[in-house]
Amino acid sequence: MVEPYLVPNSLLNIVSGAVALGVSYYAFRYRRVTGSGFLRYLSVGFMLLGVGLLAQASLYLFAAFNLARVTDRIALIYSATALYLVLQSAAYLIIAAGYTVRVQKGMPMDRAEALAPVVAVGPVMPLLFRTLILDTGELVILVLVSFIAFQGAMAYSEQRNRFSLIVLLAFALIALSHLGELAGSILTSGFLYVIGGTANLAGFVLLLVFVIWSGRVGSS
Repeated sequence: MVEPYLVPNSLLNIVSGAVALGVSYYAFRYRRVTGSGFLRYLSVGFMLLGVGLLAQASLYLFAAFNLARVTDRIALIYSATALYLVLQSAAYLIIAAGYTVRVQKGMPMDRAEALAPVVAVGPVMPLLFRTLILDTGELVILVLVSFIAFQGAMAYSEQRNRFSLIVLLAFALIALSHLGELAGSILTSGFLYVIGGTANLAGFVLLLVFVIWSGRVGSS
């Protein structure tokens, strides 16, 4: 990523990581209140996303200011980036599995049944690493999130309620964020990374509002 955008994008990701952990917490808290088995998948998936985002963004901030001479450990930055791509893939696979079961079984998507990171990847890196690891990883994640968004569209087409609409919009924003990050990597555009990070944060916030809202409605 272009260096001037590293700090603002890392800060966006720290906020996104905190929101993701909030989604995980409230999904875990309200899973019994709403009777939603899917919230278990959501809680685990967003826990992985939140922890990974916070760790990666913190490392990039260290790199931006060269704190603890972290830029001298370039292999650590590469490894952390690749590891977070794996965490994202695992998180979205978990969420996709839980969501698909609900949609394909035709179960009602009331409140919390309709749910589900992300993130930005790194500083300027060698072209081969970026192409083979980062771009491929982002493409895989984009496919996974787009699949979840498609499932959300199917759910909304059948039920057309505000809960399903919020989830559909959230996943559409998350998919857009990964598209922006993939384009940013290909075009070497830090601005596109920031746009992607902003869309990702907006999607996470929508899901957090949704989980809290549906949990409170379910407990009333």
